[in-house]
Amino acid sequence: MYKILIYLYNFLPKSLRKYITKKTTYYLVNKYADLKIKGIENIPDNEPVIFIGNHLSNLDGLLLSKLFEERNKKVLFLAGVKLKGEAITRAVLEIVPHIEIEPNKPDRKALKNAIKALKDGYSILIFPEGTRSRNGEMLKGRSGVYLIAKMAGAKIIPVAITGTEKCLPVESSGKMSKESFIHSEVLVTFGKSFDLQDLPESEEPVDEMMKKIAELLPFEYRGYYK
Repeated sequence: MYKILIYLYNFLPKSLRKYITKKTTYYLVNKYADLKIKGIENIPDNEPVIFIGNHLSNLDGLLLSKLFEERNKKVLFLAGVKLKGEAITRAVLEIVPHIEIEPNKPDRKALKNAIKALKDGYSILIFPEGTRSRNGEMLKGRSGVYLIAKMAGAKIIPVAITGTEKCLPVESSGKMSKESFIHSEVLVTFGKSFDLQDLPESEEPVDEMMKKIAELLPFEYRGYYK
């Protein structure tokens, strides 16, 4: 039955698909995520910035996209092309403004598009770990975010997320179609913006960026950055 519904869904006009997806997913977010937000005042109204966050669940991007939309903040998400390989994540991507990126390898086109977006007045959001954490702890960040920040010269805002790994847990096979919502408390904390020149000199500058996220998280979530 599920496969039949997905098959029929794909034949709907895109505008109708987006309407149904948004109504359904936003309903689920509101029902299951007991959301609290801290540091909302750190989000500038007009200035384009780079948001960097830890990544715990498929819920992260959807929840943050909803939050930015409600604040009329134009934000593009860097999303792995593999998300289009599954029907549900493909549908969600239709309502989340994004730039596609090839994971696990330098993607010059995606980096170029991200820099152009910033210069055009859009903010971007990146999960520098490149994948969802399977145990709730931070993974080592990848260098792409540093290159974008360096070339664009934009300010960076760290985003710390807790609770989404309980609200929409990662299924052992990684398939979103097998994941289900559980009512949970979710906290999103926006830190103060910083520039690359504010960071200590390091052979791994991306680690100094990631530490800004870790500082906003409870100790047990910090993982590689404890």
